[in-house]
Amino acid sequence: MKVRGKIHLPAGRKTMLVGGGLTGFINGLLGISGPLSSAVFLTLGLSPVAYIVSEATAAAAMHIVKAVTYGKFDLMNMHIFLNGFFIGCAMMLGNFIALRLVSHVNKKPYQRVVACVMIAVSLWLFVTV
Repeated sequence: MKVRGKIHLPAGRKTMLVGGGLTGFINGLLGISGPLSSAVFLTLGLSPVAYIVSEATAAAAMHIVKAVTYGKFDLMNMHIFLNGFFIGCAMMLGNFIALRLVSHVNKKPYQRVVACVMIAVSLWLFVTV
């Protein structure tokens, strides 16, 4: 990933392994990982659809393991599960709608939009929390 030519993460399995491990660790501690995992996946130079599918597959695997683990330790009740389930259903609907738009977007502008959104959300969280 290049950010104005200053930061370079090598594309490859090592970056994915280290980035995935770091992302999973931070997600386990804080419950957030979006900007980190996005940075890792952006290094792969994927098309917008391939980027979203790769990110979604990794997130699904991580969240399934997390839900099973928390359930195993009795840290999740039915109320929490149903909240997540219904929010997840709404998110899936939004993804199906967004797919129609994303499949027609060029890679470079899309990567810039993703980076700008990550920065904006990070700043918003920093200011509001």
